[in-house]
Formats: sequence, C-alpha cells, structure tokens
Amino acid sequence: MACDDDDPNNPSNCDIITGTTTTSYSAAGGSSSISVSANPQCAWTATSNASFLTVTQGASGTGDGVVQFAVAANTGPARTATLTITGTSIIITQSAP
Repeated sequence: MACDDDDPNNPSNCDIITGTTTTSYSAAGGSSSISVSANPQCAWTATSNASFLTVTQGASGTGDGVVQFAVAANTGPARTATLTITGTSIIITQSAP
C-alpha cells in the first residue's frame, strides 16, 4: 500500500496549527491558553525558552489540545520569550513597568 500524503492518518502530515503567532502582556504578567489543532495521530510538545514564561498545563499531547501558560510579573526592562509547540513559534512580549 502506498503512502498517501493527503491522508490525515499519515504521521508525516503533522501540521500543528495554533492560530496565534504573537501575544503581549503588561508588566503585571498574566496567564492564557492556546488551542492546538493537529491530526489525531500527531504528537506535540510545548516548551518555553525563558524562565518568566511557564507552561502550566498541556505541555504535550496528541491531536487537538490546549496549552496553558503563565507570564511572571516583570520588574525590569521589556522582554520577549518564545513558546514553541513542535516547531510552531508563538512570540510572547512583555512591557516594562
């Protein structure tokens, strides 16, 4: 049987769609969630590249899911972090106080 590139059950067809590419926060910080849309067999993980941005729930999943995250209060200069969900980057910016 040949591999069908249009078959949503083919593991090579694992496009991760978040619908969001950037989000901004005030110096006070806060929390939010991002919906993940993926084919049912597609595994994904969510990671942060900065200590002030924490994945609080949904750090991994298969198929559709939700990633919840928190942005800590900022007492210094404006800053930027990246939340990556299996190759899809969401830029998080936070203003200075």
